[in-house]
Amino acid sequence: MNIAVNRLFQWIAIAALGVSAMAQPALAQEVPANEFVEKFSNEVLAEIKSRKQELVSDPRKLDALIDQKVMPNVNFRKMTQLVVGRPWREATPEQREQITKEFRTLLVKTYSGALSQVGDQTLQVDRLRARPEDTDVIVNSRVIQKGAPPIDLAYRVEKKDGKWQIYDLSVLGLWLVDSYKAQFGAVLASSGVDGLIQTLKTLNSKG
Repeated sequence: MNIAVNRLFQWIAIAALGVSAMAQPALAQEVPANEFVEKFSNEVLAEIKSRKQELVSDPRKLDALIDQKVMPNVNFRKMTQLVVGRPWREATPEQREQITKEFRTLLVKTYSGALSQVGDQTLQVDRLRARPEDTDVIVNSRVIQKGAPPIDLAYRVEKKDGKWQIYDLSVLGLWLVDSYKAQFGAVLASSGVDGLIQTLKTLNSKG
């Protein structure tokens, strides 16, 4: 994985963990996306900080936390579709499922590594510039850390079936989907969907 994507994920892990407390779908129906993010972000960050040594020393617990707190709140299918682009339309249902599964595994592994970067950060969320009825919005925020400049973060969040889900994130204007799309574009161009599936499997097998 290239350095830019690794650096992006270090901050995205912090951001997504903040949003990851979206485990109460009833509340997701009642509040705007930015209020939802703001209410739970620092609470989840506090949990990570209090358990950091335990989680870093036991990868199984770390993966379990990510599976429980983060992954159910990410629209992997939409994210994967955006990363793959036009070839997604030509892929078979089985290929789509394989790509989504392998991409999800890749994100879990990357989040696990990035969690070691969580320290004394807090997350400040901006007011939402959207109508109350909007179901696809961008939430702007920033990571605040003592002794360091703020890091601008943004989330593309969609409400589906009454629940907010993330399908893209950016750090300092660099969007996750665009980063992976650029990274995997050459593979898709030369080897197609099957080539991307194999590339993802290879990356995942290497940890």
